[in-house]
Amino acid sequence: MLLRITVENFALIDHLELNFEEGFTILTGETGAGKSILIDSINFVLGEKFSKEFIRTGSDRTFVEAVFTLEDSMKELLEAQDIPFDDLVVFSRETFMQGRNLAKINGKTVLLNVLKEVGKELLDIHGQHNNQNLLDVTKHLSYLDSFIDLEKEPVYRRYLDEFHKLRELKDRLSKLLGSRDREKLMDYLKFQIEDLEKGKLNLHEEKELMEKFSMLSHAEKISTGLTKAYELMDSENGVLESLTSAIQSLKSIVKHFEKAEAPLENLENAYYSLQEAYRDIAGFRDIVYYDQDELNIINERLYVYSTYKKKYGETIEEVLQHYEKIRQEYEDLKDADEIILKTRKEIEAQRKILYMAGKELHDKRVSGGKTLSKKINEELKFIGLEKAEFSVSVVETEEIHEYGTDDVSFLISTNIGEPKKALEKIVSGGELSRIMLAMKVAFMEKDKTPSVIFDEIDTGISGRIAEAVGEKMYSLSKRFQVFCVTHLPQIAAFSDHHLVVSKHEEKKRTFTRVEKLNLQGKTMELAKMIGGSKISDPQLKNAEDTINKTEILKKKYFL
Repeated sequence: MLLRITVENFALIDHLELNFEEGFTILTGETGAGKSILIDSINFVLGEKFSKEFIRTGSDRTFVEAVFTLEDSMKELLEAQDIPFDDLVVFSRETFMQGRNLAKINGKTVLLNVLKEVGKELLDIHGQHNNQNLLDVTKHLSYLDSFIDLEKEPVYRRYLDEFHKLRELKDRLSKLLGSRDREKLMDYLKFQIEDLEKGKLNLHEEKELMEKFSMLSHAEKISTGLTKAYELMDSENGVLESLTSAIQSLKSIVKHFEKAEAPLENLENAYYSLQEAYRDIAGFRDIVYYDQDELNIINERLYVYSTYKKKYGETIEEVLQHYEKIRQEYEDLKDADEIILKTRKEIEAQRKILYMAGKELHDKRVSGGKTLSKKINEELKFIGLEKAEFSVSVVETEEIHEYGTDDVSFLISTNIGEPKKALEKIVSGGELSRIMLAMKVAFMEKDKTPSVIFDEIDTGISGRIAEAVGEKMYSLSKRFQVFCVTHLPQIAAFSDHHLVVSKHEEKKRTFTRVEKLNLQGKTMELAKMIGGSKISDPQLKNAEDTINKTEILKKKYFL
């Protein structure tokens, strides 16, 4: 969860430090006071796009730091990026007027896309802008799959594997069909093949040539070294003769001095090892020679290998792999008509396999769609849309795509007797905000993101509906850390923690401030929200009654 945020020189904020707690936190304040600026600063530190206009006038940089608790789901992600961690995760981002960006996680500099990727695991901001994702029909399939955990199903993995096979077959066919200059390509490949075959290369010859080249190039030095070693071992008073004498000396005393047995055995073993080395050295002397003609021949052959490596690969292994590749490509092109027919048959067979797997995915999506629809309809009724009916449309198509053969879309009717329409056709702001909230609640059942921000999703609602929306968000705060920016006292009354954002002028400069309210301050703020800046006794009484009512509603969620 989000523990702390530090903001410097961000829009109207010169310096701000805020600590946060578990539960339901409300942010209120007059329009233009800076509530959205605070949300923008959180978006900024989590890697979202940034305009230099947010840098406070008169400053050359802006800086935001956010401290989160470490979630288990993040550990693997941090390890993959080689980011150190303990119990906390610290995000920081600094942007300069000149355009330079500096982003860090736990002190390690990272790219913005890494900041964004890791940030998604920590906090989800849901506002009017974010509604666009849920309205985007192209994303509905992934939302449904996520809700039913489809990617964990064996058939899902099997389908992906088979789809990749189909893609490879299509790529192969496209390459065969797309070779307008097939004859030129075949000539080019044939030239390379003949060139490589002329070289008669193999993996072992080069190594043998290098060894022989080294021996011939240094024959005199090698011969001298071997001869000297041979003579030192075999000459009078040489190693072997001296070792033989030492062994005989120990043998003569071992009957009278048992401790001599161990060194005697070691010396005898050493003698046998030296005898073997001596025979090897003698044999090497016989094979070491110098032949300038042979050296020239080897040198020319090594030059051939060097030439081929310059043309076709850094190593002979790569050169030979290139040969096999182009030989196969040449054969494919030579027999293209036959291979095209064969590939088309393989594609058709692969499509049948995918249709069968796609049918299994379809059945799971239809079943999961009914579960999701039921869940969202329950949430819609809770927040005052009793007449609305939501459903998930899962339609099988002839088209095969990466995730199956289905088209998925979310449909809704907001009035009895009206046909269901796509979500993007909903025009009422109040209805749309509540529908988005109901969907968000349903998807959060599967979501592991520990913190969520609802940014002014209370458009077009009031009274009993606002109270229901507030209760729903409070219920979520028993499992998540929930923040809500709101203008409605019915929602604000449910808060565990209340922050009020205000704007002040000092020395002809404007500053945004954030103040934490106690119960008395919360009551006063709700009274202002109910009746305006001039607070009367009836407004205070109304605020107190609203808070008392929400406290009763909140008790049902206590453990």
